[in-house]
Amino acid sequence: MKINKWTILSAAFILFGLAGAANIFIHGEHAMGTTNKIPWGILIAGYEYFVGISTGLLLVAALGYVFHVKAIIPIGKSLLMFAIFSLISGFAILLVELGNPLNFIHYFLTPNFTSPIWWMAPLYGIYLMLLVTLTVFVVRENESLIRPLAIMTAISALVALICIGFLFGFIIARPYWNGPISPLYFILTSVFSGIAMASVIAYLHGRKKTRKNLETVKFLRTLSLSMMGVMVVIYIGKTFVGLYGQVPGKYESLLALLTGPLSFNYWVLEISLAIVIPFVLIVSAHKLSAIKLGLAGLLSLTGIFFMRFNMVIAGQITPLKVVKNPAEETVFNLFSVTWSEWALIMGGIGIMAMLYLQRELLERIIKHKPATELKRHGDVTL
Repeated sequence: MKINKWTILSAAFILFGLAGAANIFIHGEHAMGTTNKIPWGILIAGYEYFVGISTGLLLVAALGYVFHVKAIIPIGKSLLMFAIFSLISGFAILLVELGNPLNFIHYFLTPNFTSPIWWMAPLYGIYLMLLVTLTVFVVRENESLIRPLAIMTAISALVALICIGFLFGFIIARPYWNGPISPLYFILTSVFSGIAMASVIAYLHGRKKTRKNLETVKFLRTLSLSMMGVMVVIYIGKTFVGLYGQVPGKYESLLALLTGPLSFNYWVLEISLAIVIPFVLIVSAHKLSAIKLGLAGLLSLTGIFFMRFNMVIAGQITPLKVVKNPAEETVFNLFSVTWSEWALIMGGIGIMAMLYLQRELLERIIKHKPATELKRHGDVTL
């Protein structure tokens, strides 16, 4: 394994994440920014972010392995491997957020089949199992089994995303989350994050300007612009419906995003980074540019993280009330993020990066290459 600056940086991120996890395990909820009024914080958003990237990457890869889109095939293997790495990061963050891993024993012994939270574990477990199996078949080039397994994995990814959508959409007490559109929202935003990460991966592959790489960049450019258009429609629809309907709870949460305590996160860190700046970068390129596409993807990924964070916090920032007094001034619950929580998010990024840097070693292990053929592993120069 070659140790370079990126390996050292990834290891530093992981160590910082471990320090944050240790602080949370030692001090419990006091080390986190969650409160009784806002019980779900940035770690829930981080979990959604990483699993969203994973399922999004799988769905993008499915375009190649299910629908035979040739432009995806050159990076398909990397998309699948990164999907696994991202899912591992998401699971690691959720494990710390739960506080006591032993609670899983009670979870399995007393199942609640009517709860979307209960279904998330088996559904994502099935998805992970199928994803790993599909990746092994792709690495070993078992052509006859790739397409049917890719179909099953894509279906499992969609079902898992729908389950997360139900988890938020079923919560009647949180009007901002509640509604039938929530599953569709999670599917579309996950695809958006998958396209953004695929753009970064395409840049890493596209430094050698081969014909196949150029086709990949061109296809992802079109896909990115199309998905940005879809997201703009979603934003406009949610905003106008929320402002016009003025549904108690949902209206105040929307105000918190547009002009309230979340407005900077919303306009600068979410809208600008996820859509506006990447759109300008891609459109302004006079010719196909893997560098600009990769940078646009990286900016979108940053904005999508704050999209997840804003969604989680906005749903809880409005105080719970049985009946709202029209004459009462709108107030918002206070929220904060501690260093331990930021450390865990950075640790998740470090896990993804470290595993990706060692993907060549993992590929050789999957292929069962003898020790004499293992020359250099994880030789990635970024």
